[in-house]
Amino acid sequence: MENKFLSLDWFKSKVEVSIDRVIANKLDSLMEQDVQLDQKCTAKPQRPFFSMKIVNDTLTVVLNDGAILSKPNACEDDFYAVSEAKSVEEILAIMSSAEVMADVEKAKAETARIKALQEGLQILAVLPDFTVEGNTVYLAGTSRSMPQLLVEKFIEIVDRAANEPSKLSVNVTFDEYLNQDDEYLAHKNFFMWCCLNPRAEVAHELYRFLTENKFKITKQGFFVALRNVVTLHGSPELVNFVSNAYNKVKAVWKKNPDHYTVFLEDGEYKLVHDSALVTVHKVTSDDCVECNGAGGWYTDFDEEMGDEDWEDCTTCDGIGIVEEYTYEEEIPVEHGQRIGGLTELYLDLPNREENRFTDNWTRTFDIRVGQVVSMPKEECNWSTQDCATAGLHFAGYTAPYVLCGDTTVMTLHNPMKVVGIGREKGRCWEYLPFMLTTVAEADQIMNDRSFDFLQLDEQYAIRELESLTEKVKEGFSTEAKKYEFNLPQISASEINMIVANLSEMKTKIKDRVVTIK
Repeated sequence: MENKFLSLDWFKSKVEVSIDRVIANKLDSLMEQDVQLDQKCTAKPQRPFFSMKIVNDTLTVVLNDGAILSKPNACEDDFYAVSEAKSVEEILAIMSSAEVMADVEKAKAETARIKALQEGLQILAVLPDFTVEGNTVYLAGTSRSMPQLLVEKFIEIVDRAANEPSKLSVNVTFDEYLNQDDEYLAHKNFFMWCCLNPRAEVAHELYRFLTENKFKITKQGFFVALRNVVTLHGSPELVNFVSNAYNKVKAVWKKNPDHYTVFLEDGEYKLVHDSALVTVHKVTSDDCVECNGAGGWYTDFDEEMGDEDWEDCTTCDGIGIVEEYTYEEEIPVEHGQRIGGLTELYLDLPNREENRFTDNWTRTFDIRVGQVVSMPKEECNWSTQDCATAGLHFAGYTAPYVLCGDTTVMTLHNPMKVVGIGREKGRCWEYLPFMLTTVAEADQIMNDRSFDFLQLDEQYAIRELESLTEKVKEGFSTEAKKYEFNLPQISASEINMIVANLSEMKTKIKDRVVTIK
């Protein structure tokens, strides 16, 4: 299937057009001429200009629509080049400087982008998940419109899925196929969480903020960010190893952490898969497996008489030997001191003494990897400032200067709980620290496609989905007391619909079977 839309890089670019209106109008006129020529293929070609002259090294060209173009420091070659030009574009190339031509290309790019967006909107309009009214897109059943960048992202995802014919099945509709696509589900879940945020400004600006600062979105619709913390107790070496191993097994290897064990050997932690805990040896023997080569066993021991009866083994007829056979014998392998299973260690991290951190500003928050950090939502403040505003701060790896502390942690965020967005820094009232890292490593991880953020913490998703309706009502109630003038237009029925859709995620997570190879 031919690709009808533009590339990913194209959709992510935000081209600002700054060009002389004469040239911009000329491009629009050129597009109209192209349409007319398509409809009237027998039309005779027309000279692209009305008149031209060169006076005192200034070349002046009057186009057919009356627009006037001038080029100082022109030469005779420019004059003859214009006279031979077959199109307005050729004249623009001759008459314009490099800067003007760059603006022309930007104008063309913006025109192409808008055209692609219009075509994409037509595709979204036929999908059950969307409602399209003019140039505005809604998630079906809601009244909160999607920001344009997110609309463009959905168009890109849908186009990519439509160009994967080898993966499509005759027994599955395209809509069903989309709703099995991890990237599609991630962005769909993300916007549903955004709709449940009582701050309409946050829901509208959050995706732009995440895109510009290169944040990643998980399959559950959460996003990954960074913040720095201050270490309180000793060395977090084990915390660092366990949190890194647990998340990288899931996100890079795409394996189940339940099948890995942590050992301490020669002063270093190591990770061992279940298959390496034992070694298998093949043994050849002719000893009877039933009587272990004894030929039989004593039975009915009589304590008073002090004797017992002997019973021959029927498998070997009492001789203890059978036909030679080969069997496998599992022998445990030493890997040093066993610390514990990877999953059990990760889940136990909040209980470990060395997993103790706090914030650099107030020194009051109890921050632990694997444990949710929160503050009263009513104490948070909406603001577009990057610093010195109430709320739990987070940032991207592109803005390390706002990360204060000696240790960097990767954090997981629910869009429903974001309270403010600055230029390079945001605030929320709750987040989950899930892995220790460094700014340099975070830079590498965020740009490494092998780290699949779609695989991250499903247990946090299950927790967020519990009693979700009550949590949403509480959030809207708190916001109403603070900002009565700015409540978003979203009804109780819309909230119930979104909650029901998100709640399906819990069943899918619990029913998922992970195959370990």
